[in-house]
Amino acid sequence: MRVLVIGASGKTGNYVWRQALEQGHEVSVFVRTASKLDAGKKKVNVISGDVFSADSVAEAIAGHDAVIICLGSTGLGDTSTLTTGTRNVIAAMTRHDVPRLIVISSAGVGESWQQIGWMSRILFKTMLKNVFKDHIAQEALVKQADLDWTIARAGILTDKPASGDYRADNMAKTGKIARADLADFLVMQVTGKRYMRQAISVSA
Repeated sequence: MRVLVIGASGKTGNYVWRQALEQGHEVSVFVRTASKLDAGKKKVNVISGDVFSADSVAEAIAGHDAVIICLGSTGLGDTSTLTTGTRNVIAAMTRHDVPRLIVISSAGVGESWQQIGWMSRILFKTMLKNVFKDHIAQEALVKQADLDWTIARAGILTDKPASGDYRADNMAKTGKIARADLADFLVMQVTGKRYMRQAISVSA
């Protein structure tokens, strides 16, 4: 599959494009600054562009089979990066008939509020309130899209090595998850259909 990773230079995005290569996909990465991506001699197509530019996003998406959005907020005051970037991606996918969309969101959004602990709830209502609202709006855009989408609501992310021991579950309490394990789940969804048109919490 021809997979495009949006936000590939971020902490999680770096794991995602590498995992996509390991799983045998033809991988492109979309980044604002190519020099920030440690692609080395990997067989990855690096596309420089701005997620806020609809034209830039559309040009990058053309010719792919699936898109994985790994966007992160630029800071605690950021209220629009996730929604604006996702809106541009959805428009481009619709325009170019790219069917499969996988998006990283956060455990706690929507009905998964019941799955997170009290400390996370306090953070989402205070320090992280802007990021949380952006995730809510982002998910709404995805759910309205006429695409084969999956939303992965990630637990608390860590940089620990992959364990392979994680779960996708909308009932149990969420905890931490290694970015490498989340990346494995995301890339598996490129060809997987189990969580098609679902928002699912992913946690260790």
